[in-house]
Amino acid sequence: MEQQYKTDAEIYAVLEREIIDLTIRPGSSLSENPLCARFGAPRSLIRVVLQKLQENGLVRIVPYKGTTVTRLNRRIVDELIYERTAVEGRILRDFAPNATPAQRARAENPDYNKLYEVDCRLHETWFAAMDKMYLWSTLQNAHADYSRFRMLDTMTTGGLDEVIADHRNLLNAIERCDLAAFEPLVERHLYGGIRRLGSKLTKEYADFFEPETVK
Repeated sequence: MEQQYKTDAEIYAVLEREIIDLTIRPGSSLSENPLCARFGAPRSLIRVVLQKLQENGLVRIVPYKGTTVTRLNRRIVDELIYERTAVEGRILRDFAPNATPAQRARAENPDYNKLYEVDCRLHETWFAAMDKMYLWSTLQNAHADYSRFRMLDTMTTGGLDEVIADHRNLLNAIERCDLAAFEPLVERHLYGGIRRLGSKLTKEYADFFEPETVK
C-alpha cells in the first residue's frame, strides 16, 4: 500500500497525472477495491475521485460494469491542433513587433532535457507577453485527449531534434519580425506529433484511440 492520502484531491492528482502521462494506459480498468487498497482510502472517497475523473473526461463509469480510462478521440485532437495553430499564429504576429530583449532572452534559453515542460514554457512566454494568460490556460486545459496525445509523441517518437529545430525557426522569425512566417511554422510545429507518429496511430497505438475516430 502507498502512503495514505487524506483527501480526494490528493488521490485525484495522482491518478490524473498517471493517466495524462500514460502510466495508466487508455482503455485500462480502474477498480474500486484495488484503488482503496493502494491509497488506504474508503470506497466512498474513491468513488468521489472516480466521479471527478469522469467529469474531466479521463474515465468512463458504466453502472454495474466498472470504470475504464477513456481512449483518445482523434477528431478532438485534430480540432484542438487546428485551433492552436490559428491562435498561436496570431499571438506571434502580435508578439514579434513588441517583444522586449528580456522576453526574447527568456524564450531563447530552454533546457531541452525536459522537452514537454520546455515546449509549454516557450509557448507560454508568447501568451504572457501579450497578456493572454486566460487564453493560454484555456488552450492548455482544453481536453485531456490532446495532453495525452502530446505525451505519446514525446515518449515514443524521439523527435527531439525536430522540435528543437521548430523552436529555432520560430525564434528566428521573431528576431526578423517575419509576420508571414508564423502561421506555416506554427502549423508545422503543432502538427509534428501526427507526422512523427504516422502509421503508428492506426497500428501500434490503435488501441489508445476510439476505433470510430481513427483515420
